[in-house]
Amino acid sequence: MNFQLNDLQLNTKAMGRESSHRASFVPTSMNRAALSNVETSALIAFIEVAERGSFTAAAIALNLSQPTVSQQIQRLERLVGIKLLHRRSNKVCLSQAGEAFIIHCRTALHNLEVGMTSALESAQVLKGKVTIGLTYFNLQRCLSRVLHCYRQYHPDVSIDILEGHPHELVQALQSQAIDMAIVSLPIPAQILNVRPLYEEPLVLVVSPQHPLASVSDITWDDVYDHPLLLPRQGTDFGLRCIVETLYRDHQTPVDAVEVNGYESLRQLLLHNYGIAFLPRSQAQKDLEEQRLVAKYPADISLSHTVAIATHSKQTLSTAAQNLATTILQLLTP
Repeated sequence: MNFQLNDLQLNTKAMGRESSHRASFVPTSMNRAALSNVETSALIAFIEVAERGSFTAAAIALNLSQPTVSQQIQRLERLVGIKLLHRRSNKVCLSQAGEAFIIHCRTALHNLEVGMTSALESAQVLKGKVTIGLTYFNLQRCLSRVLHCYRQYHPDVSIDILEGHPHELVQALQSQAIDMAIVSLPIPAQILNVRPLYEEPLVLVVSPQHPLASVSDITWDDVYDHPLLLPRQGTDFGLRCIVETLYRDHQTPVDAVEVNGYESLRQLLLHNYGIAFLPRSQAQKDLEEQRLVAKYPADISLSHTVAIATHSKQTLSTAAQNLATTILQLLTP
C-alpha cells in the first residue's frame, strides 16, 4: 500500500463521491498503528467482491451474510481513505484506487499464507544448537550410538560437545553453560535432575607386556601395589570416586598417577606404565585389537552407573529435549 492519494490523477468529475471518503490516513512504508485496524477478513471480502462483481456472490462464497460483507468493505474504505469499489445497478467494479489497492492486497495475503506455511514447517524441522557435556570416559559410547542417530534425523541441529572432568561438567550445568551432561554417578544432586541410563562394569586394563597380563587367577593382592592411573579431578565424585573407594575399603594407600584425559591415560597403558580401571566400552577397540588386555580379579567387582543430568530450573529447547529423549531411548536397557 505504498501510494500517495495526491498522486492519483483523478479529475473532479471522476472523483465525485470518492473525495468525501478521504480520511486522515496517510500511508507510510510501515504505519503499524494504522495497519493494526485492517482486518484480514476485510481484505479477503474486498478481493472476493472485486473478482465476482457482486456483494451477494462474495457473501455466498465466504459463507457470510451480504450486510456483513458490505460492512467490511465500508470499514476498509474508511481506513484506506478512498472509495475502492463502484456500486452500479447490475455490477460492482473497482475504482481506480481499488485497482491499485487490490494488487497489494493479493500480495499481502499471499505473503501471509507463505509465512504461516513456513512457520509450520519450521516447527516440524528442528533447528538450533544443543550443548552437551561428556566426561572423557563416557565419550566413546555416546558418540558411537547417540549422536550419529540424532544427527541422522535432525541434521539442522548443531551439537556442541564439551569434554571435561565430572566436576567441570557439574559446574557448567549449575551455571547453565550447557544443556545436559552424561556423567558417572555419584554426583551432587543439588539443583540437578539426574536420570540413570545404564550400569557398566569396570575392568582392569593393562598392557600385554605388563606382568599382570599373564596372570591367570588374578586377585586384589596382585593388583594393589602397581601404579594406578586416575583421571585428575578436584572433587570426590565420578569414576575416580569409585576406584578410590576400592582402595579405602582395603585400607591401601593409592599410588596414583593423575592424567588430564583418557588419551593420556591410554598412551601410558600402551607404553606399559601402570594399570587402570575403565569402562570396557571406553577401551573396546584397543581390547579387540589386542593392544590392551582386560583382567577380571576374582575378588574385585566394580561398576559405574552412567546418568544424564540437567539443571532443574533450566527449560530445555525442543532440540535439546529431543536429544535427551534420544539418549534415554538408546542408552537405557
